[in-house]
Amino acid sequence: MVIRKILFCTDGENHTHKAEIYAVTLAKTSGADLVALYIVNPFMKKFTHEIYAVNRNECRAYLDRSLQKEGENALEVLSQRIEQEGITALTKMRYGYPEEEILKEIKEDRYDMVVMGSKLLKGWKKRFESFKLPESIIRKSPIPVLLVR
Repeated sequence: MVIRKILFCTDGENHTHKAEIYAVTLAKTSGADLVALYIVNPFMKKFTHEIYAVNRNECRAYLDRSLQKEGENALEVLSQRIEQEGITALTKMRYGYPEEEILKEIKEDRYDMVVMGSKLLKGWKKRFESFKLPESIIRKSPIPVLLVR
């Protein structure tokens, strides 16, 4: 099996750093292209419906700008770390629900594998509140998924 293109899903959080190391190592050893994907999740915007103030639209616009900036910063830091390893990664940002956007990205481009991080969720409440994104991607992805804890 030849690995030509790897999709690395990141959210800029600490738990994805170990997955980043795996993605970079795989890209270096296989000579594969690496694409880092950050998804701006509109989940937080749901709460702006609760704002009945005059400035609700300004609040939504501010939230959009903040989420965009957070994603840009995460991808910039990631790009710098990856370049220190001697490879270049293409960075992409998508907007939407992470599961849907990751699966769309997989369909739209020709990837050979997906690398993503996962945190160990302790207790029933944490598992219930989580989006179970890694589990969902593993079940629905048409290509291999490397899940790194």
